[in-house]
Amino acid sequence: MDIFIPVIIIIFFFLLEGFFSGSEIGIVSADKIKLHHKAALGSKGAKLTLKMLEKPDWILSTTMLGTNLIVVSNTTFITALIINLFGESNAWLAVLLIAPVAWIFGEIIPKSIFQQNANEIVPRIIFILYAASFIFSPVLIIFTTISRIFALITGIEGASSFTHREEISSILELHEEEIEMVASEKIMIMRVFNFSKTRAYEIMVPLIDVAAIEIDSTCRKALEIAAENSHSKLPVYEKRIDKIIGVLNTLELFVADPEKSIKEYVRKTSYVPGSKSIKNLLMELRKDGDSVAIVVDEFGGAEGLITMEDIMEEVVEDMEDEYDAREPSQQWLRKIGDKNYIASARIEIDTLKEKLKIEMPESKCATLAGFLLEKAHDIPPAGSIIESCGVTYTILQATPQAIKEVRIRW
Repeated sequence: MDIFIPVIIIIFFFLLEGFFSGSEIGIVSADKIKLHHKAALGSKGAKLTLKMLEKPDWILSTTMLGTNLIVVSNTTFITALIINLFGESNAWLAVLLIAPVAWIFGEIIPKSIFQQNANEIVPRIIFILYAASFIFSPVLIIFTTISRIFALITGIEGASSFTHREEISSILELHEEEIEMVASEKIMIMRVFNFSKTRAYEIMVPLIDVAAIEIDSTCRKALEIAAENSHSKLPVYEKRIDKIIGVLNTLELFVADPEKSIKEYVRKTSYVPGSKSIKNLLMELRKDGDSVAIVVDEFGGAEGLITMEDIMEEVVEDMEDEYDAREPSQQWLRKIGDKNYIASARIEIDTLKEKLKIEMPESKCATLAGFLLEKAHDIPPAGSIIESCGVTYTILQATPQAIKEVRIRW
């Protein structure tokens, strides 16, 4: 028997198996957003892919049925060939030959190729899958009907018709000109996605930067502090600064006796843990009619202050409130020379690394101040120098309680 033709048939079967198994993972991995983009540009393959993805169970049943039919056919053919060549007693050679070759060339390699290049390959091979689904349609009708009945019996819900967050995020991977979206719009989309993940402690104004007033103070004193700091609302503490008991609206004091105590003007405020989602916090503030909340630690001590404007800024930038007036965001990082910057100690580490493209070791802290305190194991005074990963940090301004301003050189 001429061995050439059977070998060609076997190779053809392995290629078909690889095609169907690869198509299965390719269909699952294809990005709908990019397919819609290609379809808009006139790609017939992308249009057909999107049409077939409207019935995912149908197209996946096509790939699985095709894979199984080819595996059975190839196994039967190879077994018959080996029996014909070496006798029935050596039929076990078929298993020894088929298993590793089918696993490597029919599963691993094609699935890897299709998964990594799904958006390019699927629109090109979809026509073959469409033809196969037409040929297999009598069997597929039975398969899909059984699966739907099973889903109804078990109570398994169908696939969501809503676009997944990951699919929408993939918009940001496309070139700005291709999707006619400016950078600010992309940033806003990402801010919306990250909104529910952001915690109160990440955006609060640290207590050390907040102008507060003691409960036994007079109205005159409160108005003076408000005028000095350009604040209309002041946190009120009792004995210790971290024991905030309420908030004072100084606008109510203009008609009050200057020497009168502020006690009767103090209003209750919301207290939230630093781990609270700002999404939930925003809903609570709106429900209670508050515009300010006090962030507390696990022991109940105040850590900082957060306003409605701070929360909204996480989606819409540059919404300055009275607490932003202390240190404008554009002044948090200033270039003073080549690889020479002055930064606010409150600037976030991620922002610093993104803007300056410098290396910084992993840290549990969110801000530059926290990073430097972690390195110094103390509060370094002005003039202190800290070096890390080839970058020199010089403390320009500091108080006994906190670092204020830092020069960064590398």
